[in-house]
Amino acid sequence: MSLQLKTANYKLILCAGGTGGHIFPGLALATELRTIGAQIIWVGRNSGLEKGIASKNKFKFHPINAFPLPSAISRLPSALAGLLQSIALINRLQPKGVIATGAYVSAPLLLAAMIKKVPFYLLEQNRIPGRVVRLFAPYARQTFLTFPLQSHFPVPFTVAGTPLRKSIVQKAKEFSYPPTHGRVDRTVLILGGSQGARPLNLAAIKMAALLKDLRFILLTGRRDYHALKNLNPPSNCELVQWTDHPEEFYIQASLAITRAGGLVLSELLLFGIPLVVIPFPHARDNHQDANARYLESNGAALRLSQADLSRLPDIIQNLVFDTQKLLEMSKRARTLAHPDGAHTIAQAIIADLSRNNQKSKAVCSVG
Repeated sequence: MSLQLKTANYKLILCAGGTGGHIFPGLALATELRTIGAQIIWVGRNSGLEKGIASKNKFKFHPINAFPLPSAISRLPSALAGLLQSIALINRLQPKGVIATGAYVSAPLLLAAMIKKVPFYLLEQNRIPGRVVRLFAPYARQTFLTFPLQSHFPVPFTVAGTPLRKSIVQKAKEFSYPPTHGRVDRTVLILGGSQGARPLNLAAIKMAALLKDLRFILLTGRRDYHALKNLNPPSNCELVQWTDHPEEFYIQASLAITRAGGLVLSELLLFGIPLVVIPFPHARDNHQDANARYLESNGAALRLSQADLSRLPDIIQNLVFDTQKLLEMSKRARTLAHPDGAHTIAQAIIADLSRNNQKSKAVCSVG
């Protein structure tokens, strides 16, 4: 029997919410699971970004109450409502399994899954697991990692990479570094996430004014775009507020300067783009620095502290014209990429649920 047929009747709940770093891997995995026949119901916050993305991609969406874990204690009645909503949802939908991408919105649903004895699976995008993953991973059927963990974590896990959208994976397959678009100038791409990173944004504007022989593309984020526009950036610096298709900029980049979230690093590694990684210094548990150190130790990136941003122009000037160094970094980056992450994780989940289902049938037959 093919996997397609086995999954035809599998109903799965996906919980992915909060930031794009949690939502877009969830979207990629949900899309892959739907492709192989599973029915996906998306759970998240009613006011969150995830609701619109689920709707846009034609997934049924159910909202639940959820708060960051410290807030959940102080707002116990509302947090309890989220748990009761999750239990009611599981009772009504009777899913074969639950998948969560790790944000706090998944906590009430995972707790409900434990209470109702529904198998669940976790995704972790960083080398240092977040609170929700640390709390629930010991009870998960499997935890799927983007990078090897920084320290020992005694739970079943698989390093499978981050699930990435098919459009990004396909574009990466067609791309070979260095980019060739008939341009003679070198292009530096700067990314700080959907909200942008103000220190990186301001440093990029100053750097573009100093390094006039380079072309800069600055993904500012929605928050800073208009303020940066009012600074009259130099003509060699293109400002982009935000895009749903970052791959169109990846294929132009000779070099990228980025924060160190698991999703953006996974995408950039897939394209083999040499990186200068500037971790967000206030990330919980300093997990971005851990991600950056992993790439640096494998020769795919240079790591720079935000406190040393004044050194950035010299670093870029020296690196962007060192063709041999860039080619070597690109090669190392591709060795760390997982283009089939979504497929690998989907297959592993379905295979595990199939085994679990066969065991249940065997127990019922004996009974």
